[in-house]
Amino acid sequence: MSNIDVVIMAAGKGTRMQSSMPKVLHRLGGRALLQHVIDTAQHIKARRVVVITGHGAEQVESMLAAQSGLQSVRQMPQLGTGHAMQQAVPVLEDDGVTLVLSGDVPLIQADTLLALLTLCNNSHLALLTLQTPTPAGTAVFCATRSNRSQVLLKKKMPAMRRKK
Repeated sequence: MSNIDVVIMAAGKGTRMQSSMPKVLHRLGGRALLQHVIDTAQHIKARRVVVITGHGAEQVESMLAAQSGLQSVRQMPQLGTGHAMQQAVPVLEDDGVTLVLSGDVPLIQADTLLALLTLCNNSHLALLTLQTPTPAGTAVFCATRSNRSQVLLKKKMPAMRRKK
């Protein structure tokens, strides 16, 4: 599969981590969370890796500067995921597949991403989701039985509300 662009969302504050350090710079196994995701993107041979920075942009971009083949775009102010993607669109080509990853998901595997890319077949939307018995604090994906219409919900404690 060719013409794979990867956009990594790395603009969040990480409020729940109770740290002034950008969430994606916290370390796991001796490397920043973001570095794990970048390494996975490079493993699938993405032609372009774009990192969206925001909170602590200077710190995150400093980490990126030492690496070749990466591009960053800033999301200022942070107005949500859709707004973040709007910042990346101008630097993306329109001739392939764009894979959007979260910079704080360091354990995502290249094999999982390659399977997702195979599923989308360069022409379909494909979503990677997780089933968990306790989705507190996560986005919830709901599909109709026909899989034709989907609704994203945000689980708030303690009640679930439709996100507009």
